[in-house]
Amino acid sequence: MSPGRVRPEAEREAVTYLADTGATQAFLDGYVRQRFLRELDDEETVIRSLPFYATGTGATFAAMAVAAPQLRQAAPGYAVPIAAAFALDVALVVVSIACLLAALVRRGVLDVAPEAELLRSAGQVAQETREQFADATPQELESIILARVRGSLVAQMIVATARNRQANRERKTWRNRAFVALVGALLLTIGGLVATFAAGGLR
Repeated sequence: MSPGRVRPEAEREAVTYLADTGATQAFLDGYVRQRFLRELDDEETVIRSLPFYATGTGATFAAMAVAAPQLRQAAPGYAVPIAAAFALDVALVVVSIACLLAALVRRGVLDVAPEAELLRSAGQVAQETREQFADATPQELESIILARVRGSLVAQMIVATARNRQANRERKTWRNRAFVALVGALLLTIGGLVATFAAGGLR
């Protein structure tokens, strides 16, 4: 860009924006976009795991329903501890559901501005740029406008990514707690089921 066609005080800024259209900036823009989309995808992990929790919860209660008649035939010395194990089993299922609900409550992501807002903002940036660089050529103006609009959009994605990453971490923490509780319930169910039939056969 020639200094004769741009006001001296704006020359440095213009050169900076033009430099930002290079390969390095394009790489960084792509990286930010990739991270932004990844966090958006991670937000759906809680929903995608719902079938597992529904299946595990259903299997737990179905197993206890099958074991209940057999448990009545067991000696009291066996029936009481097994019943206590099943009570703990129910408590773990409740904990699992509570943790899963906590993860679901935290759903929701921060996105970039809506399309209409982006178009309005781009028009405003274009107008301000033309006023600031009145002596620039159309090609130079277009490069500066593009860099500014792109920079604004990337800045929004950076802010959204940071917020979504924190929210996703909280969701994953609660989802993992739900997973641990449900796996514990399933293991306890299997143990209680085996003990129930064994106790019934020992009587």
